[in-house]
Amino acid sequence: MFPCADCVKEELVIAKVKIDGIEILFEDADHYLQIEDISGADLSMIWEQIIATYGNYDKWLCFHNTDGPLDLLEELGAVLEDDCIEMRLYADKINYSEALRVERVTDETFGEFAALHDSRISDMYWTGERLGRDLSKWGIFCLRTDGQITDYTIMSMRHPAEAEIFCVEASDSTRCRELFAFASKYAFDNGKNYVLYMADDAMRHDAALDVGFAVTGFYKGYVVRGA
Repeated sequence: MFPCADCVKEELVIAKVKIDGIEILFEDADHYLQIEDISGADLSMIWEQIIATYGNYDKWLCFHNTDGPLDLLEELGAVLEDDCIEMRLYADKINYSEALRVERVTDETFGEFAALHDSRISDMYWTGERLGRDLSKWGIFCLRTDGQITDYTIMSMRHPAEAEIFCVEASDSTRCRELFAFASKYAFDNGKNYVLYMADDAMRHDAALDVGFAVTGFYKGYVVRGA
């Protein structure tokens, strides 16, 4: 999943700029560009300028509770990369029980986690290298099997009021639920008002519902790859 605008690491962001009054986020080091909830007319208006300036960037077009301008996206060669159900959990709705021993990944255990994460989700924007630039911005939690990390979740703690669970990698629904519950309780214990999760499969969706998450909308992310 590509990061939302509020969750991109501050020192990585080169600029937020406006083209004809439309805000875009771009970052040079990793060659990405992002625009949120743009209309088809506005996207058409600025597309030539985007291509001229950012032709070699991966251009992400993100839409909340709308499919976006489908005909134009097809014309631009945009590919649907993220198709998720938006879910939120508030502190008074959490169904928490700690049946398994969940642990937080620390500097000492990060190398073990990062190696597993990069091998398991090789196409995720948030690689081990990017996550490791500042662990204080993250809640990363894991479960072990025979002493080895086998299941984990990654949660962004960047936003002052919101925590967002970016992924839950678990071998079964019980372990999935435990990771959701532990991470969410950690977020509330650290002053977050709610936890956001974008579900893209049935097991994780159902586990999140068991913990107390409610469906609040949907999100779609399209990408036009750089030249």
